[in-house]
Amino acid sequence: MKKIPNTSLCRNCQHFFITHDKFKPWGCSNFGFKSINLPSQIVFSTTGMKCAYFKQKNLLLKTKKHSKRVGRLA
Repeated sequence: MKKIPNTSLCRNCQHFFITHDKFKPWGCSNFGFKSINLPSQIVFSTTGMKCAYFKQKNLLLKTKKHSKRVGRLA
């Protein structure tokens, strides 16, 4: 299998999902398949091109709420 470029990583794609099947742990909801390899690797080995449907996930970062309390909590 050819090595895929790191520009379209499945873990950062909205269509990527993790299955509960131990023989096919990863899938792509856009292409509609599950695989033992990352879906981007399957697409690259089949077509010879990067995934055309890659869509960046919206990652929300959790922010800490600063407490106005000062001192030690018991």
